[in-house]
Amino acid sequence: MILWDVARASAFVAFGCYTFVVAWGIGLSARSWRPPAAALSFHRFLASLGLVAIGIHITTLMLDKWAKVTVSSLVGLDPRPGVVVGAAALWLAIALPLSFRLKQARWMSQRAWRSLHYFGYAMWGSALVHGVISGTDSRSAWGLGMYACSAAVVAGAAWYRWMERPVAPPRRAPAKAPARRPQPIPVTESEGSDR
Repeated sequence: MILWDVARASAFVAFGCYTFVVAWGIGLSARSWRPPAAALSFHRFLASLGLVAIGIHITTLMLDKWAKVTVSSLVGLDPRPGVVVGAAALWLAIALPLSFRLKQARWMSQRAWRSLHYFGYAMWGSALVHGVISGTDSRSAWGLGMYACSAAVVAGAAWYRWMERPVAPPRRAPAKAPARRPQPIPVTESEGSDR
């Protein structure tokens, strides 16, 4: 019974982490934080924490004889559709941080990395579907409430990102005018006759 409880708890921890990973990543792409270095570190930390929770989730399910999760289930060879969707989410959760390492090593271009990173939405959506279909807590009010709140967080972040007004580039200061030479003071006729 303890394995089942740990599997359920780690699943919710992983889903919560990835909800905030996706929302935080959307905020990063919208350039909500300046400078982005600390925000990017937090994004990576949450992704790492989520990956550890996924590892605990899978390990406890494989050790639990009643769950009937095998190695073939991890590659999508399972008759239960929810498990197949969960396997897809697992491999996307592994591929996305790996792609960042490939980009850092210059084995992947920025454009290819960004294109692959859009699969983060698919990973999160697959995890949501996996939890709703396969999760034993998805029929409870608090489970449905957690899924609904997570969907609202991601949808709100996506709405903010896609509906934001484009920021105009900062205006350049006008160039300084060249220094003007002092103009001579005009002399009137009455002043000139005194001399």
